Amino acid sequence: MLEVGVILRVLLLLLLVGAWARAGNQEEYYQLPIVGEHSLRIISPEMLELNLVTTKEINGQPKEWNFIDTSGKATLPQVDVFEVTANGAKINVTGVGFKRRVLYAPLRKRDLRIGNHLYLQLEKPLAEGQKIEVKSSFFGKEEKYAAQNSLYRLSDAIHINQTGYHPAQSKKAMIGYYLGSLGEMKTSALKSFKLLTADLKTEVYQGSLTNRLDYGFPFTSYQQVVEADFSSFTNSGEYRLAVDGLGVSYPFFIHEGYPATLARTYALGLYHQRCGCSNTLPFTRFTHTACHLHPAEVPTASFTNTQKFLLQDSANATNNVRHTAPVMKDFAASLYPFVKQGQIDVSKGHHDAGDYSKYTINSAGLIHNLVFAADAFPGVGELDNLGIPESGDGLSDLLQEANWEAEFLAKLQDDDGGFYFLVYPRERRYEHNVLPEFGDKQIVWPKTTAATGAAVAALAQISSSPLFKKQFPEAAKIYLKKAEAGWAFLERAIEQHGKDGAYQKITHYGDDFMHDDELAWAACELYLATGDSKYQKKFMDWYRPDDANTRKWGWWRLYDGYGNAARSYAFAVKSGRLKSQQTNPLMMTKCENEVAKAAEDQLQRYQQSAYGTSFPVETKRVRAAGWYFSSGAAFDLAVGMQISYPVNKDLRPKFLEALLANFNYELGCNPVNVSFVTGLGFKPQQEIVHHYAQNDQRALPLSGIPIGNLQSGFGWLDFYKTELGALTYPLDGAANDPFPIYDRWGDSFNVQAEFVVVNQARALAASAFLMAQTSLKSEPWRGEVGQIQIDKSSNPPIARLVAKSIKPGTARIIWETSNTNSAPKLSQTYELPKDLPDWIEVEAVTMDGKRIVAVTNFVSGAKNK
Repeated sequence: MLEVGVILRVLLLLLLVGAWARAGNQEEYYQLPIVGEHSLRIISPEMLELNLVTTKEINGQPKEWNFIDTSGKATLPQVDVFEVTANGAKINVTGVGFKRRVLYAPLRKRDLRIGNHLYLQLEKPLAEGQKIEVKSSFFGKEEKYAAQNSLYRLSDAIHINQTGYHPAQSKKAMIGYYLGSLGEMKTSALKSFKLLTADLKTEVYQGSLTNRLDYGFPFTSYQQVVEADFSSFTNSGEYRLAVDGLGVSYPFFIHEGYPATLARTYALGLYHQRCGCSNTLPFTRFTHTACHLHPAEVPTASFTNTQKFLLQDSANATNNVRHTAPVMKDFAASLYPFVKQGQIDVSKGHHDAGDYSKYTINSAGLIHNLVFAADAFPGVGELDNLGIPESGDGLSDLLQEANWEAEFLAKLQDDDGGFYFLVYPRERRYEHNVLPEFGDKQIVWPKTTAATGAAVAALAQISSSPLFKKQFPEAAKIYLKKAEAGWAFLERAIEQHGKDGAYQKITHYGDDFMHDDELAWAACELYLATGDSKYQKKFMDWYRPDDANTRKWGWWRLYDGYGNAARSYAFAVKSGRLKSQQTNPLMMTKCENEVAKAAEDQLQRYQQSAYGTSFPVETKRVRAAGWYFSSGAAFDLAVGMQISYPVNKDLRPKFLEALLANFNYELGCNPVNVSFVTGLGFKPQQEIVHHYAQNDQRALPLSGIPIGNLQSGFGWLDFYKTELGALTYPLDGAANDPFPIYDRWGDSFNVQAEFVVVNQARALAASAFLMAQTSLKSEPWRGEVGQIQIDKSSNPPIARLVAKSIKPGTARIIWETSNTNSAPKLSQTYELPKDLPDWIEVEAVTMDGKRIVAVTNFVSGAKNK
């Protein structure tokens, strides 16, 4: 449980640079819902949505709109209790529906805000321009429900990529809406859509809507979604998508800089995860000094907490009949005792996830994905303008990010060649209540063959990268020597204990195939690095790409070490590591086929999804979701695009379409209109699984962090226990007609949505591939600090962002301040109260992903909440 601190309420303002007119009221810009807020929205001419934000006491029931009993059964108001008028004329209500879901539930203090949504089906459609009012006997005295049926009202039923689209590539949006117990909004009458300029004054394109059905869920859902395809429209600019009767979408850019925005944002996210490094201006406003610089300790038997954690994590090892080695219940049970004693420098690397720990296996995975992209994706290795500190130095940004990790990974090697499992806090599991520079003393955990195999593979891979050897020749030599020493450790371990007997489980990391996949990957990479046939023999002995047993659950291709090995071997010649005569033709064909089939799987899943995300049918069938990132599918598709196909079977154009659709979903083209990448989009999630975000002064989390796109439901949190899931209606776990999975979202701390650095690396790799195909690939960019100019003579005082890289109409701007009393404005200025806030920060993102930040001198930097 995180300590409850004083949380500064922060005003979040989402502002646009530009002069386009506002559609609707302040609902267009996301702010946290306030208990008691209520509104009327016109979903379609025949469907009204009444919204009320409520809360409840612990172990109590919501006091308002509580139509659900403890068994989950609903008793909804009858149609005759509602009086609906349009310009004063009565319209009968023919049906009532309801849905309820928690909107906000933060981790650090109880602050429960519940979204209640009543749906009224009307007997006849509303006309444009009519004033609609709804009255009912069960409304509170202060609750008035009224709205104007404006042609250009903001529609939650229109879903677009809120970051944008590339002019020459696929551009799609989806239309659909979930009405709770009434099912889906009917879309059969919707035939066409329009593109409007962002000021809503000019129509620039018309197109037809087509049905897009979802397949695979064991319950009916997403059968009323329609697709708007405007790929043939190629003019750059800022636009909105309009559907007659529904309204308009959020604004979005069509611009060649869209891929650069993706790549630079994901690169910023990885920069935010760096350990042993200060995060500073001009690269980010989420600053902190260098963290975890003290050496880690090699634990001894006196480290009782560590041994307790070891026992807890490894206790289920005996569930696996192949696990014949001693269970790692304490240090004495380790087959590979610590050789080094005392302290070890473990600086650098990246924090593994939302916590500050560093896992060896994920460290290796990060290196693999970035190095593979630099070697195999055209132009990616040359990118030197992603906006990280190394940008502009003439060296590959991706390889420098990978090298930051490799320098750390190399330090985890013990004197016998084995690699430690992870770097962890000495006395507790998580440094949950501090900023990283105030982190705990750390220790290393025991060596395992899985961790060693992964480290050997990653260091061998980066050492054999032709571009890395050219740019970092001395580091490449060191990494290869360490990989070979690690291999010698593995050989001794297997010779002494047997292949199965040499493996000891600690946590789930690296346990899916025991160490089999890491060993195969290590053998593969050492062969590619040295050309020594003994490694290829082991690789071919240990890996069968066409064997379902080398896929997770029998169907998930390219998973973990096996997948890394297949990718590396399939591209051994293309990457310049080997000549074709050095490879085994049959093994090469099998690896290439597995890579191609993985992309084809993701393509098929994209085609089976109403919203274009490659969520597996195999997972849909078991009614589950979690730790799913659409950008991961995009990476598989980008890899598949590099495989040669016969002309009559060239799937690469379709792969690109699916790749873009997966990014669309992650960036707002989803039923809840949420951007699952922090720092982008109009509806950002504030409560994420991240220690820094939980402990700094800001409401918004640090930018560039991916959030799991889907979740089965809410997690257990100490302040709420099981309340969050129980409040949902329809229930997520209902046997029939449950709350549909793509719609399951709430702004809450949920470990099912937590990322790891491997997710970040795959997202960066896929988006860098897109960016490298544009003219922006060589445009210089490193970062820029803007200025906040404050005019105190104005009444009220005015803050203005000044930055040379911002031109009118080319940026999205986020202001944050400690003061909560100012109203948002659509301009590059921000109205201040008379009493100036303690601090002001602003972050602007241009159409090509240049991120400009500025902070005031009142209070700068982050503080504990």
